[in-house]
Amino acid sequence: MCGIVGAASDVAVDETLTRRMRDRLHHRGPDASGLWRAEDQRVVLAHTRLSVIDPSPEADQPFLSEDGRLVVVLNGEIYNFRALREELSLLGSTFRTRSDTEVLLEAYRHFGEDCLERLSGMFSFAIWDGERRRLFCARDRAGEKPFYYALVGRSFVFASELKSILVWPGFRRDLDGAALADFLTYGFVPDPKTIWCGARKLPPGNSLSVELGPQGALVGEPQTYWDMSFEPDRSVDDWGLAIRDALEAAAAEMAYADVPVGTFLSGGVDSSAVTAALARSGHDVHAFTVGFRDPDYDERPYAREVARIFGIAHTERNVEPDDVDRVLREIIPWHFDEPFADYSYLPTYYVCREARDSITVALTGDGGDELFAGYRKYGLLARRAGLERSLSRPVAHLVAAGARAVVPQQALAERFHRYEQRPEDLLVSTLVTGIRPAELRRSARGLLADALVDYDPVDAVRPHLSNAPPAEVGLVNAMRYLDLKLTLGSGILTKVDRASMAVSLETRPVFLHRSMLELAGRVPPERLVEARTPKKLLRNALRPWLPSSILDRPKMGFAMPLGRWLRGDLSHLTRRIAAGRLADLLDPGYAATVARDHALGRVDRTAELHNLIFLDQWLETWS
Repeated sequence: MCGIVGAASDVAVDETLTRRMRDRLHHRGPDASGLWRAEDQRVVLAHTRLSVIDPSPEADQPFLSEDGRLVVVLNGEIYNFRALREELSLLGSTFRTRSDTEVLLEAYRHFGEDCLERLSGMFSFAIWDGERRRLFCARDRAGEKPFYYALVGRSFVFASELKSILVWPGFRRDLDGAALADFLTYGFVPDPKTIWCGARKLPPGNSLSVELGPQGALVGEPQTYWDMSFEPDRSVDDWGLAIRDALEAAAAEMAYADVPVGTFLSGGVDSSAVTAALARSGHDVHAFTVGFRDPDYDERPYAREVARIFGIAHTERNVEPDDVDRVLREIIPWHFDEPFADYSYLPTYYVCREARDSITVALTGDGGDELFAGYRKYGLLARRAGLERSLSRPVAHLVAAGARAVVPQQALAERFHRYEQRPEDLLVSTLVTGIRPAELRRSARGLLADALVDYDPVDAVRPHLSNAPPAEVGLVNAMRYLDLKLTLGSGILTKVDRASMAVSLETRPVFLHRSMLELAGRVPPERLVEARTPKKLLRNALRPWLPSSILDRPKMGFAMPLGRWLRGDLSHLTRRIAAGRLADLLDPGYAATVARDHALGRVDRTAELHNLIFLDQWLETWS
């Protein structure tokens, strides 16, 4: 894992400026750093390296082709680089290193942009072609590695993290009101937006070309080279063997490194599956777990059981309120240089920090819920899909409306309402985890209030639904697509990247291996989930590996007792938000009400309260 920075400009790029941008990413790559400038000094590439494959200085970046025509900076890993190297050798390529970086460069030389179709890995990279005066940039299929960019005047600037782009002269720190509304609604800023008006994220599975002419950088539109496709194969009776084989093969390939490798082990289905796959593939495994003294949130007993079954080394770390206090105030706002709501970044940070003392690479179970329908909402979608198959959609809506009319309890009435919503509205409602749009409009001030005049939360979802229309792919597959693009791409993978890179640890999500993505797209949606059993197919596939105590227990997620702590040891974090920088964006009365309701136990408003605390800290750090 590494940090990449670069610029292509109409004028000479200051080397000292580029070093400042690069050095803001030292945490991503503490082992080495490098900088390359074109002869005319109008193109600069810089890199901070976490040495994982071929740690020799010869493999440091920026990496130049032998003839000097091509230069690359790569963040991430190309898992299948050894097979690609053999193929390229037959085509005449010679290699000076054992690195995946050199293989990527040679693949681009031989195949051009089509090299992306051959890559299995997690990556963001930029390749400068001096002969064509062209910069080619790309991001991996699922969006595991970030790529931010901006056009400032006639200069194209890119980096692994926004904080580096902020250094560029002339970049304006103008908050994007719609992106801020997205954060408060969904809990993250979805691509291609960023929190700053002048910067963008390259979407997952996309490439970008920049031509450098006499007048400066000409930036093309992002081009999609991969997208999740659903081609259900109903000829397969037993998917279990295919899933186990794919997991084991993916774990074996992804464990290749010249540094120690381990796993994160929560004791849930996905992390246990990854740990089992790695152990079964013949590797020595060291697993890492975090937990809490509160038994309602502590999954360590389950993680211990998995470690015992496979006879692997296992390290635990307990997280206390004092840990969270310091990290939330001093560390997280710097590393998350966009507002971010999923507070499981806190235990994620601590499991990364604990693991980094022993390993450099950790395999994770991220992506299992999104690809194999693991969230509770998938049960609702399966029930509704089954109802519509039995009764037809119009009749099903009438039945749901009638049931809602005669049920007095509000909660049950709302539950019935979900069976009569339009599919698009139903899917969007499952993604709204923050402030409800109506309440947000009542409380907004200033820039945020102005943005909400034309804001529709569906705008962030609509382009994705056009690629996976519920009427064509079904509700379950449409939701899987949205979760891959939004919940995972803009949320979970951002969380894991920032938390792991804060301590210079590389993480590799096994479920997002190319072969796993392809397999998941072939599974018929009705096989994935039943009304009361999310992720049924994956659970059953893993029964030869894992006991029912792991596979059949209720899903906990990577939760923590933050709500209880905010009523006790961390209550001081809530006292400043009503009078802090948030007052320019939200009515202080709203923030005070959220804090008071939570403190008195009237309503559990942990998510809203954390979002406000985080945003207040973020504004103090970056604005």
